[in-house]
Amino acid sequence: MKKGLGTRLHRLWITLFVLLAVAVGAPAAYAETAAQNDEVRQLLEQYHLSKPDDSELKDKPIPDMVNALHDPWTEYFSPEDWSKFNDALEQTFVGIGIVMSEDEGRIYVAQVLPGSPAERAGLKEGDQLVGAGAVSLKGKKISDVQSQLLGEPGTTLTLSVDRSGQTLKFKIVRESIQYPAATGRMMGDGVGYLQLSGFTSDAAAKFRQQLAQLEQSGMTSLIIDLRDNGGGYVDQAKEIASLFIRDGVLAHMKDRDGVDHPIAIQGSEKPYPIRVLVNGYTASAAELLSGALQDYKAAVLIGTQTYGKGVVQSLIPLSSGGVLKVTVEEYFTPNGRKVNQVGLTPDIRIAGAAEQLIAAYRGAGGRRLELTSGKGVVTVNGVHSAESSVAFQHSGVWYVQARIAAAVAGASVRYDAGRKAVVLSRDGTEHAVAAGDSRLKLLDGANYIDARLLTAWFPDVTCTAAGGKLTLRTE
Repeated sequence: MKKGLGTRLHRLWITLFVLLAVAVGAPAAYAETAAQNDEVRQLLEQYHLSKPDDSELKDKPIPDMVNALHDPWTEYFSPEDWSKFNDALEQTFVGIGIVMSEDEGRIYVAQVLPGSPAERAGLKEGDQLVGAGAVSLKGKKISDVQSQLLGEPGTTLTLSVDRSGQTLKFKIVRESIQYPAATGRMMGDGVGYLQLSGFTSDAAAKFRQQLAQLEQSGMTSLIIDLRDNGGGYVDQAKEIASLFIRDGVLAHMKDRDGVDHPIAIQGSEKPYPIRVLVNGYTASAAELLSGALQDYKAAVLIGTQTYGKGVVQSLIPLSSGGVLKVTVEEYFTPNGRKVNQVGLTPDIRIAGAAEQLIAAYRGAGGRRLELTSGKGVVTVNGVHSAESSVAFQHSGVWYVQARIAAAVAGASVRYDAGRKAVVLSRDGTEHAVAAGDSRLKLLDGANYIDARLLTAWFPDVTCTAAGGKLTLRTE
């Protein structure tokens, strides 16, 4: 039965999973039998998009047959590997339930999942991770810290954290946790925010539930966040699309003979404006949904070019054991745009996670803004983004990246080569700070301005600092 699978790409800052990617690494060793080999070969010849013939696959072991297709999305899973793959697809992992961020060589708790072992133990956002058992975590990378947090269900982790200069220890029992497919919140001014992290088997139901709650809260415009969403089940994308598209197709699916099998949609439309956030890790089913919303002008896409995974796979259980995931179709958007190895071009191109969110919020009608930066996380009206280089403190003075400062103030920013100055413009008025001025710093190729300049240049912007964090507000 065709499932239309995507790939669960590495999320940039969600590092709590046992498996961040659908790819499960090196396959487990298995005893390949002649019957198993023949079954896989016949299925590949019968279903794979490239129409391989017997001469390409004959007399090859299963890994070599799969490799001969030059298709990264076709895979054979032993029963053990299939279990791992399915856990990753459903966003299920064994851990303590935290999201980590990195800032200036330190690892912090960026988020504590509701109902998780970490929450029950008392961990809080902003805690710095300093030890796991007898192992020091100071100076470690997130990947190194992650390996220390992994373990089997029911095992106990003794985690040491630094909280406001005080070292605390927590004993936390690892357990199986499902990362939520959909989460939502109101951002203010009637703008609702709904993040869809993956197209799990229950993603549409979770999305619909969150959307209903936002609408009941008085939402007048919506931001759908599909950044870092690597896809999943196509039927879930179809159900979600039907919430915003009255009559049409999700996509055109072309099989190996070039025959189109369009996925029809009969749904409804929304009376409010919609913005969709995408980036280079928006892939597969997430691109299906984004492309349909864009083609039917049901939403405006904001961000960067998407990944470009425009093929779908079927899951075929093998009688000899294991599962074969095989590419069977290529899809195109409702208007016939190619996605595979191309991606989708957003309507508004913006780089930087916080800037993208601010643009979507303002485009959706939001006015009042609060941005807090520190400990590897930028929070915009309660929504977290992972960016560790937005602001820094030097000699007691806070400096904020010029592009972020401009986004908060609703201004444009440019570098004037003639004056060798960074210029912020709003309402026909320019404000400049020149190279060599102590209020302008250059760090890793980016310009940072003294945060106090914002309050001087733009009276509606306030700036405060506390607890190692900088907060900018506008009214």
